[in-house]
Amino acid sequence: MMPGQIPDLSLTAGSLPNLSLLAGISATTLTDQLKLAEDFHNLGAMLSPLHFLGRFGKRPLSSIRGEMDEDDERRKRRRDKNKVAAARCRNKKKERTDFLQKESERLEVVNSELKAQIEELRMERQQLMGMLNLHRPTCIVRTDSVKTPEGEFNPLDT
Repeated sequence: MMPGQIPDLSLTAGSLPNLSLLAGISATTLTDQLKLAEDFHNLGAMLSPLHFLGRFGKRPLSSIRGEMDEDDERRKRRRDKNKVAAARCRNKKKERTDFLQKESERLEVVNSELKAQIEELRMERQQLMGMLNLHRPTCIVRTDSVKTPEGEFNPLDT
């Protein structure tokens, strides 16, 4: 066969060079199968998601980009709000920590003052007990009229 000649459709695949694998299949069957394969290929392209987007409500690319920009803008606003809220939370936590630290220091001072006051009262009590013991020999009050709390000794009973 010469270049430019139309092949005879009655040729078999085995008579063509490099098509020995297809030997025994007629050319018409082969072309039908190729057309079928091409139809399947086109059908696959039609079933792709992009094909559906294009067919059912084709949106311009600028619209899609606009939505992406809106999403990015929304994310950025949400991130900024979150940053402000996080800073506010950190400041509030710091203020609370400072308050608790100062309150702790104040309570430690009050505690030490109360301990000092307790010690002063103990000393005063001892002095009064001492004065009472010194007064006892000269006292004319009956000792049964003096009541002392349980667990303490009555200095007048000695």
